[in-house]
Amino acid sequence: MSEFSKGFKSRRPDKSFYDPAFASGWWVYGTLILSWCLDLLPLSRLPYFPSFLILTLVFWTIHQPQRIYYWLAFAFGLLTDADTGAVFGQHALTYCMVVFFTELMSVRLSWLSSIAQSISLIPIFYIPAILLTIEAFCFGNGFGPWSIFAQGLLSVVIWPAWCWLLARRWVPNYRA
Repeated sequence: MSEFSKGFKSRRPDKSFYDPAFASGWWVYGTLILSWCLDLLPLSRLPYFPSFLILTLVFWTIHQPQRIYYWLAFAFGLLTDADTGAVFGQHALTYCMVVFFTELMSVRLSWLSSIAQSISLIPIFYIPAILLTIEAFCFGNGFGPWSIFAQGLLSVVIWPAWCWLLARRWVPNYRA
């Protein structure tokens, strides 16, 4: 639950804001599919480019934990593995670990602002880089490129804007 649903019954800052805890299933799953499509772009192959799917999974795990399932994260991971040609299950394991560790922190994170959340989420945004480094080392490729650690830093920087984007009511003539 977010701060607007904890005892504030008549508080509505503006008509374009809505509490993400009350988002519809279409909005939640639609943003997940859209962020997966953003990860399919060729620009996302750059090692420092953030994964929008991870950002969206983390956001909805904080605000809608009852709608984000491990099988959903696993399925998106397998789709990403098939697209990138990675070892089958690499992204699936990464996305499941991201959802798991976000669930562990979700109660505390729901009380924080998006800027404070971005600082608290630094370890979660570095999970993909750490797993890729371990995998590269295990397969004899050394430690891999160090530029993949910039992905976590860029995710931290983008997080407040991504929260703002997902927490908006994009419905024309919305009246609350």
